Amino acid sequence: MSNVRFGIAGCGLIADWHAQSILNVGARLVGASSRSPKSRDSFCSKYNIKSYDSYEDMLKDPAIDAVCICTPSGLHADMAVQAAEAGKYIVVEKPMAITIEDCDRIINACEKHNVLLSVIFQSRFSKPILQLKNAVDSGWLGRLTFGDVYMKFLRTPEYYKNSTWRGTWNMDGGGALMNQGVHGVDLLLFIMGDVKSVYGHARTLVHNIETDDTTAAVLEYKNGALGVIQASTSVYPGVPRKLEISGYQGTVVVEEDVIVKWDIKDMEKPEDVVITNNEDFSAADPAAMTVEGHTNQFRDIVDAFERGRRPFIDQYEGRRSVELVCAVYESSRKRTRIDLGR
Repeated sequence: MSNVRFGIAGCGLIADWHAQSILNVGARLVGASSRSPKSRDSFCSKYNIKSYDSYEDMLKDPAIDAVCICTPSGLHADMAVQAAEAGKYIVVEKPMAITIEDCDRIINACEKHNVLLSVIFQSRFSKPILQLKNAVDSGWLGRLTFGDVYMKFLRTPEYYKNSTWRGTWNMDGGGALMNQGVHGVDLLLFIMGDVKSVYGHARTLVHNIETDDTTAAVLEYKNGALGVIQASTSVYPGVPRKLEISGYQGTVVVEEDVIVKWDIKDMEKPEDVVITNNEDFSAADPAAMTVEGHTNQFRDIVDAFERGRRPFIDQYEGRRSVELVCAVYESSRKRTRIDLGR
């Protein structure tokens, strides 16, 4: 059992993944808050936890050590800063925030108040992704030439109509790329390293929303390799995310969380690498994903919070994907290449 005591802010769909993961790793789930009393009361009754009338009330409770921010993306920054000022450790759903300026506000608040933070990117913890990362870092693929991710997902009109915030610039920070696609962007950065420049096209072709439902970008990485990002909520029937990493000596392809291709010159496939057909159907149903990825990440989060060390995916890592997504949008608006540099 862990002594870390969590509260959850926001009681929508993703809050269940946080609650189950907290319990799965042996930490304590104390309570939850939500702007919707109905959602809050139902959620708290389900998990037999305390119901807080407001987020501020939850932050004031000394029985809470850490908060999970599971609210619309546009609220992440203000709520994370509030939590840091209250001295609470923070878990924030992807994306960390929806602008670079908001990411930096969070970073500054955490540094000022000596607070730990982790951003949820659960795919980094899957065994196939870690095997791919090891192959790249070990140089097995040779000189890297391409790092591509294809996220041709489907969302119905009801997905947007039944929400007050999805597909809005103010609360979602973007569309297919910022919301659904940011996981793939994070994986590209994790595997390939930093991006030097990007040229993007973000379009709204199908849905009646403010933001993009169909986006493509060409990348140049700092290591010299090139890459492609495709993200959509406009492709029938919805295709599982495909991460394709290529070098002069080999190619590895991961669909969602399974390896479908492992082809490295003059090298036998490691025994623990399993190549299989992908049977994941979450590309058209966001509720279809399992809790396994969140649970794996929460093991790291709880250990980090207990030991006082930085989590594997901290606020500095969380900033990287937001920076790249915002650069794609800026490139599309200005119709020019955007250079990234820190």
